[in-house]
Amino acid sequence: MTLKTTNIQIPLVATIITLLAIGVLVKLGFWQLDRAEEKQQLFDDYESQQTSEAKPLSSIKDLNEDQHRFTYVSVSGQFQPTPVLLLDNKILDSTVGYNVLGFFQPDSPELPVQLVNLGWLPAPTFRSDIPEVELPKGKLTLTAYVYFPSQNELTRNAFEYATDNDSVRIQEAAPKALAREFGTTISSHLLLLETPKDIGWQRDWEPQVMKPEKHYGYATQWFSLAVACLVIFVIAVIKLNKQSKKEEETQ
Repeated sequence: MTLKTTNIQIPLVATIITLLAIGVLVKLGFWQLDRAEEKQQLFDDYESQQTSEAKPLSSIKDLNEDQHRFTYVSVSGQFQPTPVLLLDNKILDSTVGYNVLGFFQPDSPELPVQLVNLGWLPAPTFRSDIPEVELPKGKLTLTAYVYFPSQNELTRNAFEYATDNDSVRIQEAAPKALAREFGTTISSHLLLLETPKDIGWQRDWEPQVMKPEKHYGYATQWFSLAVACLVIFVIAVIKLNKQSKKEEETQ
């Protein structure tokens, strides 16, 4: 079926399909632009804290992700000796390993137990082996970046307890799930340990996500495909009309 407008024939079905395809491609392009802006803001938030003085954690009221992501804070207290949490499937320099997390009890009574990420260590050769890790002892003053992990209520974390040590392998650092499992009240955020430098393990807290530039590149691809669809459609319509005109002339 075709529409005829001022002697120009336009195939109806092909037009609808083309418009739908262009609409989808353009929407995907704008979605990638939105993702690029989100990632850029994430990197900007992190970079803005690199020259900041650490704020006492107890001085920050109503800590929330919108205003305090990557805020550089300080807190004094000590680590609870157990449990030692090993966050699974963390890759550094193409090597699979764990992030080591521990419960930190602040000296300030108004603060709940803090979940602290102390850095990365490589995984043993065999999956069945859960590393034995000892958390720092004694009174400490930490500086760290505030990080807000997923709080999905539908998350069902898996807890694999080592048989010969106090380590527990987990699949994600979901504070609510951890609080339920260990029967305690913990903060809704994590602290990414910065200092003291001589405790913990290897760490680099720059956001490990796709760079904004890649999202911009994908957006360009989607928009280019939309333009290509339009060009192909126009060329096809022109050829269709030329063919129709030739057929009319030969009759």
